[in-house]
Amino acid sequence: MKKRSNMTENELNPHNEEKGTDNRSVGIQKPEKDNRTENNDSSFKKLVNSAILIVLLAFVFIALFSFFFNMREAIIALFNPKYQALVQAIFSLLVVIIGIYIIRLLLPNKH
Repeated sequence: MKKRSNMTENELNPHNEEKGTDNRSVGIQKPEKDNRTENNDSSFKKLVNSAILIVLLAFVFIALFSFFFNMREAIIALFNPKYQALVQAIFSLLVVIIGIYIIRLLLPNKH
C-alpha cells in the first residue's frame, strides 16, 4: 500500500474543478468610446458654423441697406421728379415682397 502524502487531491491534480463553482468565462469589457469628445467636436463645429452664418447675414444686411439707399439715389437721378415718388414706392414694394418670399423659403415648413 502506498503511503498518501499530505497534499490534497486538488494540489496533486490542478486541472480538477471544484464542485459548485461557477465556470462561466468572464469577458473583459472594453471601455465604451468616449462620446463626450465627439459631442464636444460636433457642438464646437455647430457653434463655429453659427458664428460664421451670423457674420455673413450681417454682411448681407449691410449690403442690402446700401443697395436700397443707392437705388433710391439712382431713381432720383434717372426719373423725372414727378415720377420719383411712384418709382421709389414700387421699388420698396418689390424689396418687401422679395424679402418675404426669401424668408418663407428659409424658415422650416411645419406641414
